[in-house]
Formats: sequence, structure tokens, C-alpha cells
Amino acid sequence: MIAVLWSWLTGKIAGSTTSPVVGALALLLGTGLIWQTARIDGLPLVGGGLKAELAGLQQEIAVRELADTKAQAAALAAREKWIAAGEEQARAHLAASAATQKQIQTIVEKVPVYVDTKSNAGCVINWGAVRLLDAAASGAGLDDASAAIAPGQPDDAASDVTLSEAVALLATDLGIARDNADQLAHLQKAAAP
Repeated sequence: MIAVLWSWLTGKIAGSTTSPVVGALALLLGTGLIWQTARIDGLPLVGGGLKAELAGLQQEIAVRELADTKAQAAALAAREKWIAAGEEQARAHLAASAATQKQIQTIVEKVPVYVDTKSNAGCVINWGAVRLLDAAASGAGLDDASAAIAPGQPDDAASDVTLSEAVALLATDLGIARDNADQLAHLQKAAAP
């Protein structure tokens, strides 16, 4: 590009017969064009190098984009690992939960064997005990439990809840509590780094 400009300028200066001012202006214009071209292309001793600066900036952008992409890939890999660990813990909990359900079902089925009708008749569960257990299980206040369960009955009056029913209900509730504790343990394992 510089060579083309130089040959054009040389032709203008050499062919300029009209006035030395036109030749000087052509020389000045040519010098300015050469200087600008050198600045853009980055020729030695002239300085500049806008193309080189632009290429450097584009390379910096590419390096940053590559680093960002690698960071995103690492985050996705960590997330996939976390999801896989969560799924593994969920499967483990489902297996443990099924075992707990089966064990509780077996216990509830055995209640009549271990708590027979004679035991039911010999153990009276009063309304006060039923209300306390209901309040503990539901989270209701004692006054609310008294209003909802056998209203008007004194706490020491015999309830219609048998010992075998209470044992079966308690066994079921304890099984649910154990299952919840197991689920929490598996969730903690899944969330651990």
C-alpha cells in the first residue's frame, strides 16, 4: 500500500509543472497518507500498530471467553456430580424406606399377638392421655386437643382407644420418625461436598 502511494506521489511531484505549491501539497498529502498507513499497520520507528492492538485485544477477549467457558464447564460438571450424588442418596433412602415400611407393617400385624384382648381389657387409656398424645403428634395446644377430642369428657374418664390401637399407632409414628431421620441423613450426605 505504501509503495503504491509513493509511486503515485512521485508521479505527481515529478509531473507537476504548474506550481511548486501543488507539488508541496501533494508531497504533504502523500507524507500524511504514508504516516497514517504506517500508524495503522504498525511499521517500525513510526509507532502505532492499531491493527496489532486490535489483534491483541481480540486475543485477550478470546482468552477471557475461554476462561469463562472453562469455568462454566467446571460448574456444570460439579452440578452434575452433585445431582448424581443426590440421586444415589435418594435411591438409598427409597430402599431404606421400603425396609422400614415393611418392618413397621410386620410389627403392626403382630400387635394382636403381643397385645391380646385380655391386655386391652386390663389397660384403660384415659381421655387425658389420648389428648396429650394427639397434641404432641399434631402440634396443637392442649386446650385445642381437649375441645376437639371427646369434648365434655373429663381427662380421667376411660376412652374408647384400646391398648392395641395405641401400640399400633405409636409403632407407625415411630417408624415414620425413623424414616424421616433416615431421609434427613441421606439429604445431608447428598449436600456434603
